[in-house]
Order: sequence, then C-alpha cells, then structure tokens
Amino acid sequence: MKGYIYAAIAAAAYGTNPIFAIPLYGDGMDVTSVLVLRYAMAVVIMFFIIVCRDKAILRHFVSLTVKEWLILISMGVLMAMSSILLFESYRYLPAGIASTLLFCYPVIVALIMSLFYGERLSPKGCLCLVVAFLGVAALSKDDEGGTISLYGMMLVMLSSLSYAIYLIYIKRGPMRTLSSSVVTMAVLASGFLVLVLQAMGQGGVLMPVGAYAWFNVIGLGLLPTVVSLCFTSLAIQEIGSTTTAIFGALEPLTAVCLGLLVLDETLTLRMAAGMIMIFFSVTLLMMKNKR
Repeated sequence: MKGYIYAAIAAAAYGTNPIFAIPLYGDGMDVTSVLVLRYAMAVVIMFFIIVCRDKAILRHFVSLTVKEWLILISMGVLMAMSSILLFESYRYLPAGIASTLLFCYPVIVALIMSLFYGERLSPKGCLCLVVAFLGVAALSKDDEGGTISLYGMMLVMLSSLSYAIYLIYIKRGPMRTLSSSVVTMAVLASGFLVLVLQAMGQGGVLMPVGAYAWFNVIGLGLLPTVVSLCFTSLAIQEIGSTTTAIFGALEPLTAVCLGLLVLDETLTLRMAAGMIMIFFSVTLLMMKNKR
C-alpha cells in the first residue's frame, strides 16, 4: 500500500507542471527561463538530498571517466529537449491534451524496440498501438470537427519521442549499471547547463517578478520535479517499475482536472474519448502479462 501511495503521489505531482508554468508565461517569462529556474532548483535540492543520504555518491561523480560524462551529458540533452518541447506545447494546447499526448511514450518505446532492437511486438502490443493512434487522432479535432493546433501536437509528440529515447538509452546503453541517483543528478545538471546556454543565446534568463510568480517557480521546482523524482524512486523500491509506470496514468488525469479547476480549460466529449483510448492502450501495454 505504501508503494501504491508513493506512485500515486509521484504521478500526480508531475501532473502539476502546467498549472505552475502557464501563469509564468502570462507574466512575460519565456519557456527557457522557466525551465532554467526549474532545473536550478531541482539540482540544488537533489544535491542536498544526495549529501544527506550517501556522500559516497559524490565521490562516484569524481571517478566518472570522460566517456561516461559525455554519455550522461547526451542524456541530459535529451531530457532538456523533452522539457523544452513539452513546455512550449503548453502555449498551443490545453494542459490536459499536452499531458495525455506525452503519456504516449511507453507506446513509442515499444515501437522503437520492435523496429530497431528486434523485440517481438505481440498482438496485444499491436492492438495498443492502434488504439493509441486512434486516441491521438481523436484529440486532433474538437467536437465541432475543427482541428486543434497541429504544431502544438507535433511539439508534445517530439517531447514524448525524446523521453522514450532517453528511457531506452538508460535500459540499453552503457550507463545502465550506474546508480540511479548518479544518473539522475548528472542528467539534471547537464540538462541545466544546456538550458543556461540556450538562455544566454536568447539574451539571458528572465527573472520572475512578484510573490505569485516566485510561488509558481518554487512550486515548479518542488512538486513536478523533486517530489515526483523522489517518490518515483520510493515507489519502485516498494512495488517495482512496471506497477509504478501504470500509476503514471494519474499524471495526465491530474493535469486534466487541474486544467479544468485552475486554468478554466474545457473538456469536450471527443477529448475525453481520445484520452480514455490513450490511457487504456498505455496501461494495457505496460501491464504485460499480469492481470
């Protein structure tokens, strides 16, 4: 039961991303500035967590080779790209739709593993791919038949693809033997550096103005970043990665509910049907052969 609670908290916490990010856009901040502050807070908080838990992890960083650092930096670039694309999509799509489309990443992982790594795609896996595709198609139009922002959909699907490649790299790449804490800290730090470089190329980081803006920045750094990461690790220890991943369905569900309550978004029947199809296909795919 503890594992289930941890997994639910982790998924729900990540689903709060848009309710903190979108108001910051309204205050004049750009995507890169928002993400620089988010990653900065995450790196600092993760550093103190690691120092309190196990100082040996810090010594492990020093012992990493140049090749290992280059691999970790490339993983950080993938993570930063996924974040940039997702947060940019919030400008064009309702938070619930963006979060639901991001949730397609397990389906993309299964497709890549089948196409490039020779993993057999079962009939159930094929069914999940078809249902997920139908769900995405349903989300591409509103109830009146009009098309929602295809550019926004492209951004979030590319974000999902980047995250899928990142997950495959962790599973199949040469860094799979490293401690998860080492990988997480290195990826966050390198992703932060990528975002800082991008911000410098755009003229610098725009700082939040006012107490409400800082509240959103702090919320963004704590809930969908540190809280989500920490409780995901705790959940995996208790109930395993597969069951924890299934609870990830609470992430877009949280974004949908908060979008309706906080951001005054609307939920049409067509949108709800598309989301249900994606939830169903991804959950069924991750359940593998378990009941």
